[in-house]
Amino acid sequence: MIRLFELRNEKGLSQRAVAQEMFISQGTYNNWENEKTQPSIEQLKRLSALFGVSVDYLIGNTDEYGTVGVKNNLSPDETALIGKYRALSKESQGAILTVIENLK
Repeated sequence: MIRLFELRNEKGLSQRAVAQEMFISQGTYNNWENEKTQPSIEQLKRLSALFGVSVDYLIGNTDEYGTVGVKNNLSPDETALIGKYRALSKESQGAILTVIENLK
């Protein structure tokens, strides 16, 4: 995952900016850049879309940027809502889901 550092710098982004875009903590992103931990497949897809490169390029399988086939049909409000939901504790997420079910 060495390429994360290079791609982030090419885009002129801070670790914090990428972390916010990914709905994760800066520490988690820092761990990815320093290869202490690895992103999930879904997170790799999001990174691919964010940086405009293929997942194969991100993980070092190719030196070609490749094409990105990720479609995001979410509105900005929906994306923000997902980010806020993910930041909640599991207990709070459960409460939110209960509220949503009661609103149906």
